[in-house]
Amino acid sequence: MRISDSFQGKIRRISTWLSGHPISVALVYAEFYFPMFFYLEHRTVTEYYVIHCGLDDVLPYCPAFVVPYVSWFLLIPGMLLYFLKREPERYYELCWLLFGGMTVSLLFYLAFPNCICLRQPISGDGLCNQLVQFIRMVDTPTNVCPSIHVASTVAVMVEVRRSERLRPRRPVRYGLNLLGVSICLPTVLLDQHSAVDVVCGVALTMILSNIMELWLRRRSLRNTHTQKPLQRAK
Repeated sequence: MRISDSFQGKIRRISTWLSGHPISVALVYAEFYFPMFFYLEHRTVTEYYVIHCGLDDVLPYCPAFVVPYVSWFLLIPGMLLYFLKREPERYYELCWLLFGGMTVSLLFYLAFPNCICLRQPISGDGLCNQLVQFIRMVDTPTNVCPSIHVASTVAVMVEVRRSERLRPRRPVRYGLNLLGVSICLPTVLLDQHSAVDVVCGVALTMILSNIMELWLRRRSLRNTHTQKPLQRAK
């Protein structure tokens, strides 16, 4: 037996096991993502690429937007669980968009360390300001472009649009899309990201979405061609 055949056999067995335990796809990826993310956040880098554009200088700081910003931490696992239970096919698509975007972003941070220099001292002791202070302690101003926060939110919005179960439920769809926009806006209104990061995050997910749709279209065509001879035989 060739080594390549043995390797392909292992890949098939892993794929079969994962298809029978879909939640493990997210859990296994988390084992890679979090250690890699925190390593990149705290590694020693001598030089960063500073991300900035003119729009960053005119956007105001709005601490109240921290509320929709943190709702991201509920939206992502919530939608993964929803699609896992209701539309498994969409679950795998969302995993592709989420984890594909996160992986590309991490590799980009590794190759091109980047940062922002937008954060100003926060004045005021309100609850929203305190929450922003806490977020800034956890999330450094490095590794910002493309924005994973934005890319993953747009991934959810893409799958909400594609969802067959949510299509007739317009209030829910519109509400989720509105929530998605309200999550993306605070990234620049809290000085967490440059507008450049937001654009790159949206572009990244749209590119991955187009790749996914092309692959799904080709798979559908292959299935159609394989079924035609069987239909003639009948």
